[in-house]
Amino acid sequence: MQRDGADALYREIGQAVRTLRMRRLPKMGQQALASAVGVSRASIANIERGHHRVQLHVLYNIAMVLDVEPHDLMPHADRQVKKTRLPQDLTKELSAREVAAVDRLIRSGSKGVPSNEKS
Repeated sequence: MQRDGADALYREIGQAVRTLRMRRLPKMGQQALASAVGVSRASIANIERGHHRVQLHVLYNIAMVLDVEPHDLMPHADRQVKKTRLPQDLTKELSAREVAAVDRLIRSGSKGVPSNEKS
């Protein structure tokens, strides 16, 4: 992977971490996430900015604390094409894991789920 590609990868991971952290109710601060994961607040800040090459075990710990699957923190080609936005009132009622699951379901539905129609 070229340097530009690697930099983009870590920026996208960082954006996902920040988005999921801020989506929590109540919102989780960088210090709270850092303490729960076992890293410094500066490390979380650098991960979120894409300036830190996050280690795999740290990525798994972040996912666990944010109550999502590790793959929810990784870039996906279908995420780059179209972001699905759920209504604000709905996201307030769901956990971060539930929001990620609903997003995956919506995206998979747009790829052509077989219908019950008869041809």
